[in-house]
Amino acid sequence: SEWWRAVTALTLHAGFAHVVGNAAACAIFVTLLGRRVGFGLGALLLLVSGTGGNLLNALAHGSGHFSIGASTAILGAVGLLGGLAAMRPRGLTLRKAWIPLAAGLALLAMVGSSKDSDMFAHLFGFLVGTGLGVATGLALRGERARALLRSQVTQWVLLLASLAALVWCWARALAH
Repeated sequence: SEWWRAVTALTLHAGFAHVVGNAAACAIFVTLLGRRVGFGLGALLLLVSGTGGNLLNALAHGSGHFSIGASTAILGAVGLLGGLAAMRPRGLTLRKAWIPLAAGLALLAMVGSSKDSDMFAHLFGFLVGTGLGVATGLALRGERARALLRSQVTQWVLLLASLAALVWCWARALAH
C-alpha cells in the first residue's frame, strides 16, 4: 500500500561501507548505461528497474522484510546492459543473444550475492532491468527513436522527470 517506499529505499544505506560499495558499482555500471542510452533515459530506466526489483522483492517476502540500498538498481543496470546488448545487432541470432545475458547473470553472481546482501532484491532488479533492456533495445531500432534519444532536450526532460519522481516519493514518505 506504500509503494513509494520501493523508490525511497534505493537511497537509504546501512553505513559508510554500503554507500562506498554502491558508489563504486554505480561509477561502473551506471556510467556504462548512460553512455549507451543517455543520461536521462539511463536515470529513468535505473529508477524503474530498482523500484520494480524492490516491489517484486516486497511481494515475495511480505511486509516484514526490509531491503535498502542502490544495489537493486545497480543490478538493474547490469540487466539493462545485458538486455540492450542482446538486442543491439540487427542480425543477432537467438543462439548468440544469450551471451550478453549470461554475462549479466555472471556479474549478478559476482557482485550481488555477498552474505550480507539481499540476493532476491538483486535478482529481481536484474530481471526487471533485463526485461526493460530488451524492450528498450527493441524500441530503439527505429531511426526516429534513436534521433529522439540523441536529443539533449529529451535527455534532460527524462532526467528531471526521474528526479521529480524521487522527490515526490520522499515527500510522500515523510508525510506519513
